[in-house]
Amino acid sequence: MKKTVSIVALALVAVMMMSCLVACGGGGKLEAGSYKLSEASGDSAEVYESMKDSITLEVQDGGKATLNVLGTSAAELTFNESTGKVSFEGSEVPYTVSGNKITIEDASGKLVFEK
Repeated sequence: MKKTVSIVALALVAVMMMSCLVACGGGGKLEAGSYKLSEASGDSAEVYESMKDSITLEVQDGGKATLNVLGTSAAELTFNESTGKVSFEGSEVPYTVSGNKITIEDASGKLVFEK
């Protein structure tokens, strides 16, 4: 009986830990700095891949960011850490932070920026 209770308790702890990680987007915190595009997939991936050396994301404290293409500001973004979404050009897209990487991903594709 003790062994069964222990197994059930461990299973519950594992489920709670996984729920927390999923809800928190992996636990990463958005840090200010310069991020370079390292990976692209989905719609327009070929264009992004061919230009990835010239695409950067400049993140400022407070979640404001600028997407630069060929050294020119292409879009202003706002990261909302409480919702896990980044807004730009009137739309919101989910994002996650893991270590020094920011991943912006929706049904149309994925962009990964690395610090």
